[in-house]
This record gives sequence, C-alpha cells and structure tokens, in this order.
Amino acid sequence: MKKNNRQLCFYSFTVTLLTLLLLFWHYGYAPFGDNSLASHDAGIQYLNFYSYFKDVLSGKNSLTYTFSKTLGGNCIGVFSYYLTSPFMLLSVFFKKSQLHSFFDLLVILKLSLASFTFCWFLIGRFRKYLADRSDLVKNSCIVILSVSYGLCQYNIAQSSNLMWLDGVYMLPLILLGVYRLLYSGSVWKLTVPVALSILFNWYIGGINCLFSGIWLLLELCIYLISSDFSKKAISHCLRSIARYLTAMISGVLCSCVLFLPTVSAMRNSNRGALDFSTLLNFNFTGNFSTVLSNYVFGSVSKEGSVSLFCGTFAITGLIALFLSGKVSARLKTVLGSFAVLFVMILYWEPFYTVFSLFKAVSSFWYRYSYLTIFGILFIATFFYLAFLDKESPFILIRSSVIFAGLLLLLRHNAKGDNALQQTCTTVLIAFFTAAAFSIFTAFTRQQLNLYRWTAFIAAAGLILGSTAYNTKLLMDEYHVSEDASYKLYSAITQKQISDIQNMDQSLYRISQTTTQKMLPSNTTSNYDEAFAFNYRSISGYTSSPDDNQRDFLEHIGYTKCGENMNITNASVIGADALLSVKYTLSPYKINGLEEVSSIDNDQDKKIYRNPYALPMGLIYTDSRIKNEEADISNPFEYQNYLYSLLYGKKVSVYEPLDFSRTSEGDSKKHKAQSYSIDLKQGNYVFYGNIPWDALMDKAMLTVKNKYKTRYSWWLAPSVFYIPADQNESQATVSISSKAGYYIRPDAEQFYGLNLDTLSQVTQKISSSQPDELTIENGYVHAVCNATSDNQRLYLSVPYDKGWNVYLNGKKASYDLIDNCMYSIPLEKGENTIEMKYTCPVLYAGIAVSVFGILLTITVTLAENKKRRFKK
Repeated sequence: MKKNNRQLCFYSFTVTLLTLLLLFWHYGYAPFGDNSLASHDAGIQYLNFYSYFKDVLSGKNSLTYTFSKTLGGNCIGVFSYYLTSPFMLLSVFFKKSQLHSFFDLLVILKLSLASFTFCWFLIGRFRKYLADRSDLVKNSCIVILSVSYGLCQYNIAQSSNLMWLDGVYMLPLILLGVYRLLYSGSVWKLTVPVALSILFNWYIGGINCLFSGIWLLLELCIYLISSDFSKKAISHCLRSIARYLTAMISGVLCSCVLFLPTVSAMRNSNRGALDFSTLLNFNFTGNFSTVLSNYVFGSVSKEGSVSLFCGTFAITGLIALFLSGKVSARLKTVLGSFAVLFVMILYWEPFYTVFSLFKAVSSFWYRYSYLTIFGILFIATFFYLAFLDKESPFILIRSSVIFAGLLLLLRHNAKGDNALQQTCTTVLIAFFTAAAFSIFTAFTRQQLNLYRWTAFIAAAGLILGSTAYNTKLLMDEYHVSEDASYKLYSAITQKQISDIQNMDQSLYRISQTTTQKMLPSNTTSNYDEAFAFNYRSISGYTSSPDDNQRDFLEHIGYTKCGENMNITNASVIGADALLSVKYTLSPYKINGLEEVSSIDNDQDKKIYRNPYALPMGLIYTDSRIKNEEADISNPFEYQNYLYSLLYGKKVSVYEPLDFSRTSEGDSKKHKAQSYSIDLKQGNYVFYGNIPWDALMDKAMLTVKNKYKTRYSWWLAPSVFYIPADQNESQATVSISSKAGYYIRPDAEQFYGLNLDTLSQVTQKISSSQPDELTIENGYVHAVCNATSDNQRLYLSVPYDKGWNVYLNGKKASYDLIDNCMYSIPLEKGENTIEMKYTCPVLYAGIAVSVFGILLTITVTLAENKKRRFKK
C-alpha cells in the first residue's frame, strides 16, 4: 500500500480512537469512571468468561473441559464463540477486577480497527479513482466514511456483544478479497480473511461468508455492465465464481481446527438444531419505510424497525448518486437493485432466517444490520469518489433537502419524548453538513486556499461532531454504571471462594442463592460465576449447553429455562447433596445447612455447609431399584428414587405433605390460587413445586408472606423453599397473575425433607468410597476395592462423548444414571479406573485445517506460475 494510502488508514483509525477516548473520558467510562459498555449479556456472561480465559492462560483452568461449566463439560464452544478474538490476549494486562476497563478498551480498539479496514477496503476497491493522491476532497471522503463505519449505529448498539465486532472489522477484508479475486484472480486474498473471520467468531464469520456471496453478485454485475456483456466477460465471470467457491471452501477448511469441534459441541443440545421452517414463509416483518424513518440521531433497532444510522454524510451521498446525471442508468439500476436487496435481508423472512443462521431470534434485533450499513456506505463512496468531481458540488444540498423532506413526511406522526428533537436535529445537521461540504468542494476546485480550509474545518467539524453526538446518545442507551460495584463484588466473592478452597481441598461443588446481578423479583440469569472464580459448579449459561445435564437438573428440581440454562439459585438440600454441593453462598439462612464459622463471614453472603453432601465418587451395590420406573415429573419422588438406587433399597428422604387449595376467579382462568399446607413436626425442611402448562405473565409466588419471587416465567424457579419455625404447623403459599395462570390440574407438590432420614441415608452411602479418587478438568482416576461383582462406581461426572473410560488399563463399559452421571461396573478385587477427556473431533479439525492450508498454498502457487507463464 502506498504511503499516502497507509496514512489515510491511520487517520481513520486515529480519528475513531480519539473520538471514543474523548467520549469515554468526558462521560466517565471505565477506566475513567464507573460507566461501561459491558451491558446486557456482557455483564451477565462475558466478563465471567474473560476471567475464565485469564485462568486458562495462567494454567489454572482448562480450555477443552472444565467443571466450571454447569456440572462439567466441553468448553470449546464457549471458547470459539466468546474468546477467540486476538484482542483477548490483552487480558493478561488486566486484573479480574478491571474487566470493565478491559471491555471498554476492546470496544475502542475494535471499532477503530473497523474504520481502518473499511478505509483499506475503499482504497483497494476504488483505487482507479484515486490517481491523484493529494486530492483533499476524495481523501477527506475516505476518512469520513471510514469513521462513519467504525462509529455506525450497529457498532455502539451491539458493543455489549463484543465478540460480534470482530466480524465487523473483518467484513471489509473479505469483500475486498472478493473484488481482488474478480479482477486479479487472487484466491488467497479471500481465503485468509474468511478463515480468520470464522476463527475469531464463527457466528458472525458465517454471516460474513453468506454476505460475500451477495457481494460477489454485485461485483459481477458491475463488472459486466462495464464490459458490455461480452463473451469474454461472461467467461471471466464464470471462472471468478469457480475461484470464489475454491476460496470459500479453502477458508472454511482452514478454520476447521475450531469450527468442527464447535459444531460437535453444539450438537449436545437443541441449540445445535437448525430451523428451516420459515424459509417458506415469504412474508415481511416490519415496514420498509422504517429504514428511512428510523435514520435519525440516537435511534435504536427494534423488532420490525431497524436503525441503520451511519451519519448524514452517507445518506446524502447515496441519494446524490441516484440524482446525478453523470451516473449511467445501468449502474443506477445495479446499485439500486442491490440497495433494495440489502434492505430485504433485514425484512424478508427467508433472508432473515438465512442470515440468522437458521435460528430463531428473539433479542438483539438485526444482529447483522452492519451488512446493510456497509452497503449504504459503499454506494455513497461510489458517488463521492467516482462522480462528485464530475458533478456540481451543490448536488449534496439537493440530496439533503430530499432526505429531509422524506424524513419529515415519514416521521410526522412519530411518538416519543425525543421524536421531534431527533427529527429536527437530523434534518438540520444533514442540510448544514451538505452545505459545508459542498462549499469546501467548490472552493477546492477554484484553488481558494483560505476559503477551502475554512469550509473544510466547518464540514469536518459538523461531520465528526455529529458522529460523536450520535455515539454519545447510543452510549447513554447501552451502558451500565457498575464498575465500582463489580470490583467490590469480585474481590469479596473471590476471597470467599479462595477461603473455602484453602480450608477444604477435597472434591465438592459450590452453589449460590444470589449472584452479582439480582432482579427485584429475586431472580437472576447470572449463572457463570463459576467461570470467573474457578470452582466446581451446578450452574451455567452458555451458547453451547449440554442437554443431558439440563434434563438431569430439571428432574431433581432445578427447572430448565430457555435453551441455555437451569434455574439453580433456590437451594434444594436433597438435590444439592446428590450433586456433591458441599458449600452454598447465601445472604439468608437455610434450614438444614450449617454456617461455616471458621471463615470470616462478615459479608453480604455467608458460607453454609451441607452436612449431607455425597462424595463425587462412591461405591454402591447394583440392585433391582434401577429397574423401577422413576417419576421424573416429581422432583421429590425422583430424588427418593436416586437415593434408593445408591442406598440399595427403597428409602424416602422426602415425605408428601397434606394441603388444601383455594381458587379465585373463573373456572377456566384463575387469577389467584392459595394453598394451606400441613407441616410435619420434627427435623424437616419444606419445599413446594407447582407445575405449569404454560408460562404465566407477571405471575408472583408469595410464601408465608416472608418472601416473594417471580414464578412460572422467565428465570423463575420451579421448586421453592418454604421457611418454617420449629413446631410451626401451617404454611400458606399463594400464586397470582393479572393475566391469569395455567397451573397443571391436581399436580401441585408439597414435601418435607426429613433431615434425620437424609443424614442416615447419606452416611450409609458415603461409607463406601474409593481408596483413591482424583477428579480434575478432563481427567479422573480412582482405585476401588470391590467385595463382589455386582458393585459399581458412581461418579458425579456428567456424560460427554469425549470421555474415554478405562478399567484396569482396558477400555471399559459403563452405564449412565438418568443419561447423565457415570456408573461403572467393577470387578471383584482391586479396580483402577481412569477417565481421559479428548475434545471430540479436535484432531480431525486440525487435520482438515492443515489440508485447507496446503490447498490454499497449492492454489496460490499455481496462480503465480500461471501469471509468470503469461508474462
């Protein structure tokens, strides 16, 4: 790249960088203040994953398998989706308490790099229009449009999904590779960015790959109209399509080192299933007119209404191209048709399905709208670089007037507190920006240096100022103010976990009843703190869950929520004991758990020990219990079944309670229902479960007027704790919903956990443990002495196809308890059991990637040889 071109890329990067740094400094974003762009899922999930990644880099956790993921599981899907950006390596320079600063820094760097790569694209794509490297107008346009790409609406609105921004800065390199493939036949220049984009984030990389096919069609159409559809041109296009397919296949093959293991991991749940049903739904979602009516400062994307704001300079340039008499009708037709297509990919259901990678989307609307923004900026660039110098510069004023008229027409009924202000501000900025730039262009042609520089400063100030203003408005919309609270919480929780692990170095799991982010309804989705603080968990919320674990957790009382998690913040002592949960962090006392006094508990959350927790490995005798049918619809009876299985005969640690119900409202749609429950006398802990057939809007559960929780809805538990004082004989529970509720008829469950029985049962079960037991991330070793041939080793290790089980050095058979936990048959005498974990298809992925790299090298060498032969 020539020196001047490199400077333009540097200017684009620097302007974006300085703009963001000034905004972050002035408005107090980390590291300058308490605000941060780590909102939504970033605060709930991603910061925890970043802490985990730091532990991986320091050798404290595993990249392929970790017990920090729910009950333990393959973590390659978490890594490939959230953590493969090369910028993640910068995490080594930040403490775990400084992750908001790290997050904001990565936003700044990725958006600045997006401006850089877009500038690189413009220079490479429009190089024939840049013969005069000192052309101030064109150079200014390149920098302005590049900064507009880096600070477009999508990039700020989706900054919380930091891993998606890697796809934003990789897209220009992929599309430049498409252009170069067409005009120079260079396959590797497309293969390399495709492979890197998939490696940096396979999800957004897949979207980029799909869009590159549309972009190839656009470039082919532009090439054909400039070649008058000659036979030679058509033949060249066919060869280019073949090269494109070769490049894309090679790029995907090169990425298989991560892509194949990720696909394998995703198949462990319904999250890996694809939905093709809407491909035959040819309806539109939303109204096309919202593309323009929502093109205002501070606008946000909502279902049916996308925001594509990337500056008024871009939209006036796009309109000017279609107003210009210097642009051929053919080119207008091509660019106009593809402009419609770029909008259709957002609103037409088949396109929406394809670009959502065949998955239903219910949040973060238009998560690929940066593609359409790229198209807007591309068409605007076509005008500014190819036709502005042939046109009257004041065409931009006409364009801005048309834009203003259309915007006022479409938004005359716009509602909202800031609707009028948004519209008027956008209209005025569009007009004055167009006027200032038109004057700058006119004076440049007349070589009037003083006036030219004055107009340039005015135009640049308006454009950059308005871009910064829109960025500020979106930052106000998409931010949190919790850097200080996060640092405090992180320090306290890390100390508590470390104190537990230093005190007790045996094998166990830890749970929590509250997390950093709790909603007023006493619910949370913050289930990834085990990743952050590196402990064995029962919780998890990732893009690649394991359904066998989620089913097992639901069967014992921790209900599934959506496709990603189970609700595990309501401690169920019997279930926790089965899962080897020895310690629970909770701000409130739970009957049956013992407060750990040997650790400083002067915190919001105290540490409680479960004295009934079973070891993670134990020997039990095979019995007829396993052949009995277990009731998975009743978590209390199902726990009784599991305890009976391990105990060797039928036991009931949970005992049903008598209750009566009272309903209010009509017979079909009760709006309130209350229960009077007879409590057993003795050493009991009481629980309830009210199964539902459909989610109930805003339903609330009230337990003894002591606490309320959301129920039968998103993030709500199923099994709930009923606090009771000693000798208390009655408890009341009520559920209500303004919209009515859908309780399963006669399916309510109220039980008392007999702690005396539980103690007796767990002591007996725990008495038969392996002589040696080691359970680490990806490795299990046990030595057992079996007194008979019908004994088994139970391991609180969930099934995964990556585990290989060996008994006395030979590959062993095994059974699964509820399709989840391992049960390994033992031979009479001494048994040495080893389990070794290998990430499924990882080595196959490595082999395929090596093949892809060799294929790319071979094709490149063949291309170079062919060019030398032609010369």
